[in-house]
Amino acid sequence: MPKLADGFPHGQGSAHHLSTFATALPIDSGAVPCRVMIALPPVMCAELNRREQLKELLRRKSVVRGTFTLASGKTSDYYIDCKLTTLDPEGAILVGHTVLDLLEKEGIQADAIGGPPIGAHPIVTAVAAVSHLRGKPLPAFLIRQEPKSHGLEKQIEGPVKAGARVVIIDDVCTAGGSTEEAIAAAKSAGLEVVAVISLVDREQGGSEKLRQKYRYLRIFTANELLPGLVANA
Repeated sequence: MPKLADGFPHGQGSAHHLSTFATALPIDSGAVPCRVMIALPPVMCAELNRREQLKELLRRKSVVRGTFTLASGKTSDYYIDCKLTTLDPEGAILVGHTVLDLLEKEGIQADAIGGPPIGAHPIVTAVAAVSHLRGKPLPAFLIRQEPKSHGLEKQIEGPVKAGARVVIIDDVCTAGGSTEEAIAAAKSAGLEVVAVISLVDREQGGSEKLRQKYRYLRIFTANELLPGLVANA
């Protein structure tokens, strides 16, 4: 059964086993705008396509206009509810691929990926599922706000043990407080944090603070998502 650039088997159509893909990029000639076709390797083309699809899905589903009080206490004229995208079937597949593409691109080797409640939970489960489909399983773990008061009384749920190299991810970074709490919980459990990722960075201080201590990466900035949706963006 042929596989297309998204990596999944398809039963219809012809196989796209091409050595290169062509993408049209805008070129400003100084007079009439034109487009030129540039050959890209299939893997790079697939990564760009998935990221752009995820970006448009976030813009369509997750950017909400209004007046909001954020977890940091700041007020904002927009809110990014990533869960409306990451809990969507298409969004889950796209976010799983996009996070894995970023880890591969940056050469980050990890034993598991986890994050704080509840924004990170659909992300890490999507990453784990997609990683299996890609043939390189990356288990997920969930971090509770507080340890359970019954049963095994765990704060971290999932197949991860002390000494594991882990990635901590969250959906939105503003002040970075929830991400820092998740990192602290991971360290208390004996995990080694090798990278910290935000799906969306609002660029309001949190990411700079995290970058000073950890290998910090972001998939999108809020400014990438807002044009045309929020005034003055």
